Amino acid sequence: MASRTVRAVTKNTDDLKPLFSVSFTNGLLDPSAYNTVSARVLKCKHSERLHKLVVKAGDMEYAGDYDQSTRDDGKYIGVEDIESGEMTLVPLKRVRLRPAVSLGQEPNEWIEPAKKSRQEQNDSLIEAFGGAKQKQRVMKRKRHGLDQDMINAALDSANVEDISVTDSSTVETPVKTAAEEDILPPHDTETTNPDKCYPLEGYFPEYIRKDLEEFVDDFACDASTLAEWKSSKRYPEFILTQLEKLPLEELHRRKTSVYIKYLLFLLRLHAFKSIDLKQKDPFSSQDNESLYQMPGSCFDYLLNTYTVKAGKSRAFPQRLKDKALITILLLALRLENNSFCCNKLMADLKVGGKKICDLAKAMGCKAKMNRKAQVPEIILELAAPLKFPAATPAPRRRR
Repeated sequence: MASRTVRAVTKNTDDLKPLFSVSFTNGLLDPSAYNTVSARVLKCKHSERLHKLVVKAGDMEYAGDYDQSTRDDGKYIGVEDIESGEMTLVPLKRVRLRPAVSLGQEPNEWIEPAKKSRQEQNDSLIEAFGGAKQKQRVMKRKRHGLDQDMINAALDSANVEDISVTDSSTVETPVKTAAEEDILPPHDTETTNPDKCYPLEGYFPEYIRKDLEEFVDDFACDASTLAEWKSSKRYPEFILTQLEKLPLEELHRRKTSVYIKYLLFLLRLHAFKSIDLKQKDPFSSQDNESLYQMPGSCFDYLLNTYTVKAGKSRAFPQRLKDKALITILLLALRLENNSFCCNKLMADLKVGGKKICDLAKAMGCKAKMNRKAQVPEIILELAAPLKFPAATPAPRRRR
């Protein structure tokens, strides 16, 4: 076998033309067009690195961009000189070609077209393939729309005077805290005992607790009943978790069950919609009418505390909805010894983590993110003494 001398040549060698390996996005090239293939390379006016390979085959023209300064995966092609017996290794440039309209530029230059915005691309697709109504909407928007450059030019040419406002014409109103908006229950900022930071009487009156003691017998269950409740989703997930941890001692068990029952009513209250408040008993459940049975004192207290009259019906404004949510968090903290993971409760409430963290800050609590868990967890903790955020002034408004 004859020996060969191989000389490695880089792609920057001036005496070698670039070699390309091309593929076509629309499939294989028609064999009848093999003899008509011609190629040329266009340089971009705006970039020294960017080049475009243009291939003409028959009546079709294809184009693909490539970066002249990069090497493609170390791929080379060998070119053998039969007379000298030497083989030159030339880097191979791979280019993917797409069908293109005739570029019409000079043979050695190419002007990179301006990039279209997402709206312009969408309009182009609608004009090409959209229906009649879609095309009408695009034409109407273009007909009545103003170009941003035109707006900026008009503003620059206009004689606009800056109007200075004196201090006497400005109103500086401080942003109210949660306590000032009356959505926080009574609290003690001096105590060092977390259990006394928010006295239970402030958000769960004693007469309501006594009346609810007669309505907690439906929480009595064994392991099989609890498993059936889980499979049927009889109660929210956070409620089922609390029922699993009920204490064995009877008095403590009934006391905890009263808290859970009241928490169940608050979760139902938080999910109220305007159509629910038009009903005679908004707490009633279509699946199980006895699920939300409660004494009349509790019914009146919840509606009068967290909703307001609106004509013949009642309304549930956002301020009172936040107040109910704060009460839910306080009850959950009491059940969980002042620290718990909010993920299950957030799922039941359909509330995001930002809302929980904002309310926790307004309550003087700490909200921590546990990123080490498999699913990130938000940990809410009530520590004493309470630390509330300082009131910040609102931005100045002109009269």
